[in-house]
Amino acid sequence: MLTHVAVAATLSLPAGASPQAVTQAPQIQQHEGHYHEGPLGAEYLAVEQSIRCNCGCGLDVHSCQFQMQCGTSPVWSARIRKELEDGMTPDAIKAGFVAEFGPTVLMAPPAEGFNLVGYLLPGFAIVMAGMLVGLVAKGGARGKETLAPVHEVSDEERARLEAELRRLEEAESPDW
Repeated sequence: MLTHVAVAATLSLPAGASPQAVTQAPQIQQHEGHYHEGPLGAEYLAVEQSIRCNCGCGLDVHSCQFQMQCGTSPVWSARIRKELEDGMTPDAIKAGFVAEFGPTVLMAPPAEGFNLVGYLLPGFAIVMAGMLVGLVAKGGARGKETLAPVHEVSDEERARLEAELRRLEEAESPDW
């Protein structure tokens, strides 16, 4: 295989270049296994996904290093992996990042203090919207209205009603 690569590289060399330059090119080192596999893999992935990269992308560390390829996320990922291998708990690792960069480094803010508004307000808004839709569908907050019963219509009232309806129809008909 190496000779095929060397021959192909030799054929693509510019005139006057030596074939030794091709065989002395730096080799790409392959990664042995995936870091998210094994005994610490699930914890490693969970910690990476709970910490926001501070390169400005708004993604978690795991997503940023594969989608944005910034310089921060690989360093943070290596730090997380090393601290997990050293025996630190995921909560201790997150606490270290919070101590160093502040609570904005977490993907989800802690449920305490004013942050509770962010957790409770959407549920409250959904309940209120449901109640409003229910009131509108039901007909509002009105109580039961009782209509006056009409027993018999006299001939005089019937004639007046028909005249009013004719007048209304003529007023609303188009003039074309």
